[in-house]
Amino acid sequence: MVIIELGELKLRAEIFDGPVSKRFLEKLPCEIKITRWGEELYGPIQADLGEHNPVPDIPPGGIAYSRKGGYVCIFFGQTPAWPVDHIGNILDGEWKLLSRAAIPETILIKKA
Repeated sequence: MVIIELGELKLRAEIFDGPVSKRFLEKLPCEIKITRWGEELYGPIQADLGEHNPVPDIPPGGIAYSRKGGYVCIFFGQTPAWPVDHIGNILDGEWKLLSRAAIPETILIKKA
């Protein structure tokens, strides 16, 4: 499990067991300069985690990695602009808080 800290808001997430997911976990903790695009947050992780099985759709609450740009993406309603590796999910519907949350410039993702 990981914790995504967005200022005061802290979300719990599971990370899947896969090659891109494992490389992601190895990079934690990680501060990410975040950008909001519709109902998606994304930012560069400063590492090439590779690619395993990019998919065109990620469910709300999904966490993904895009080799194009080296981005970690958090989806809460948006559809990816291109296929991405689905590496995890925010737990228990906590992603719903993102639509009304104040999003800071930088987020922290760390192991729980």
